[in-house]
Amino acid sequence: MGSLSQFKATLRRRADRQEKNNGKFNKKNLNYKNSYSNPEYNFPTLDSNELEEIKLDIKAKLKSENRKNFVIVLFTTLVLAILIYFFVLS
Repeated sequence: MGSLSQFKATLRRRADRQEKNNGKFNKKNLNYKNSYSNPEYNFPTLDSNELEEIKLDIKAKLKSENRKNFVIVLFTTLVLAILIYFFVLS
């Protein structure tokens, strides 16, 4: 059984180690919040035509990226299958 002073010292040493490991990026000291101030964002306002154009552009880029990934996976699978066939099964 330990004493209260030993327990407090252990907690203090543990807190010191954690502070040293976290360094200057301690998030506890960075959480100043003012409930009366709201963040201000300066997003441009878009009309519906511009918004649809951006959506279509994003969809086209995603479709192109997915197609490219599919081709890469297919090519890699075929190469591995051919290598396995020639070196393992023959």
